[in-house]
Amino acid sequence: MNRINIRPYKAEDRSFLRTLCCDVADRGAPIENFFPDRDLAADILTKYYTDYESQSTFVAECDGRLVGYINGCMDNRRYGLVMFWILMPGLILKGIKHGIFFRPEIQQLLRGSLRNWRRMFVWRKSSFHSHQGHLHIGIAKDFRGQQLGHNLVNTLVGHATGWGAVELAASVHDANKAAGIFFESQGFVVRERYPMVQIRDGKEEHYHSLLYVKTISAN
Repeated sequence: MNRINIRPYKAEDRSFLRTLCCDVADRGAPIENFFPDRDLAADILTKYYTDYESQSTFVAECDGRLVGYINGCMDNRRYGLVMFWILMPGLILKGIKHGIFFRPEIQQLLRGSLRNWRRMFVWRKSSFHSHQGHLHIGIAKDFRGQQLGHNLVNTLVGHATGWGAVELAASVHDANKAAGIFFESQGFVVRERYPMVQIRDGKEEHYHSLLYVKTISAN
């Protein structure tokens, strides 16, 4: 197996990271399975990390090809403020310009989101504390099962320890068994379970959003 190098994110990695994030956003499958606008989805999923906390993102490189990434946030409260007050207005405007809100897939998605108020507001309120951070991880399909995820998480945990973060959290769809097994193997435990509704092709999909948390330093 060729050597894989994990290094800090650089500005020239932005396009790759946005592409890979959308390629794996639906439990390891492409974002288009439930969201039709890849460019807008990439903004929603990655813009905070690349533009406002890039020092907490790391990428994996093999023979000049970027094959994985981990986006980190060391302060959930700051993340919430930036998303709500700075990024969200621009994202809504971009969605209007793209005509996204008139598409039936998005109307279905919005209807489902309104039914997820507990996950959207109760969990957000309780988890937006400055001592807690979170992460998102993505690995190219042909590089999974090679300890790359383990190495990326360890890299971010070391970074978080230096920043004084107490916990790192990750949200996992309960149907994504592989992700659950992975996070448990990294020392994460399920702290909360929230019932969720997602609407695909006009049909409701009921599942639970699992909040995995890893304690990384004493309070």
